[in-house]
Amino acid sequence: MKNDFLIGKRILIAEDDFVNQKLISHSIKSTGASFDIVGNGKEVIEHLKLGSYDLILMDINMPEMDGVGATKYIRNTMKITTPIISMTGWSNKEDIQKFEKAGMNGTLSKPFGLDVLFKTLHDNLILIKQPEIKEEIIMIEKIEEGEEEIIDLTPPTVDLSLLNELSESDSEYKKTIIHMFLDSMPETIKQIEEAYEVKNYDALAKAAHYAKSSLSVINVEDLRALVAKLELNCKKMENLHELKGLIKTVKVKYEMVVKILDEELK
Repeated sequence: MKNDFLIGKRILIAEDDFVNQKLISHSIKSTGASFDIVGNGKEVIEHLKLGSYDLILMDINMPEMDGVGATKYIRNTMKITTPIISMTGWSNKEDIQKFEKAGMNGTLSKPFGLDVLFKTLHDNLILIKQPEIKEEIIMIEKIEEGEEEIIDLTPPTVDLSLLNELSESDSEYKKTIIHMFLDSMPETIKQIEEAYEVKNYDALAKAAHYAKSSLSVINVEDLRALVAKLELNCKKMENLHELKGLIKTVKVKYEMVVKILDEELK
C-alpha cells in the first residue's frame, strides 16, 4: 500500500519497549509523517496537552498508566476524538471489545508487518469511530499453591523473517535491533525472577508481557509461548505452581537464543 497519505500527518506513538520504538519509528520516518514517541500513558496525556495529533498508536501494557486507562482519560476527561489504535501482543475477542469500550478505534496485533501497519493507519485516518465508553472493575482473588518444576530443554527456533522485512536490507539496522534485544532481555528476565521471589504476580505479568513483545520481532515462538503462559497464569491467578519451572525454562532457552543470535551477528 502507498503511504503518501501520511505526508504532513502528526502521529503520537506510546510504546515502552525500546526495540519496538525503534522498529515503528524506522517504519514511519520515511513516509513524510512526523511523530513523537513516549513510554507510558501519562506521557501521552502530557503531549496531548501541548498539541494535537492526527493519530495515536497506543501500546496496551505500559508502566505508570496503561493504554486503556490513558484512552479513557483522553476520551472522557480531555474530550479528544483523535483516532487511537491499540498495539498488543496478547488479545482475544473480549480484549478487543474492552479496548473499543475504552474508546479505541482499532487494534494492531504484534508482531505486525508494514502492509498491516500502513493499512490500519490509512483506514483510521479516513474513518473515525467513537465507541461507547463503559467503566469496568476487575477483582482478583490471590491464592497460594505449591511449586512445580518442569523444564523443557528443546532447542528454540529463531525466525528473523519479520526483522528482515522491516530492516529493508539495512544490515546495520538489523544488527542494532538484535543488539538491543540482547541487551534488554536479561534485565526483563531478572524482573520476572524478582517479581516471582516476592510473589508480586502483577509485576511478573507485566514483565512477561514486555518480554513477549520483544520476542515477536526477534521471533522465538516457543520462548514467546512460555512468557505468554507466565503472563496468563499470573493474570488469571491460575497454575501458580508452574511458574518456577516456566521461569527456569525461559532462562535456559534464552541462553540458547543468545548463541544463535551471536552466530547471526558474525
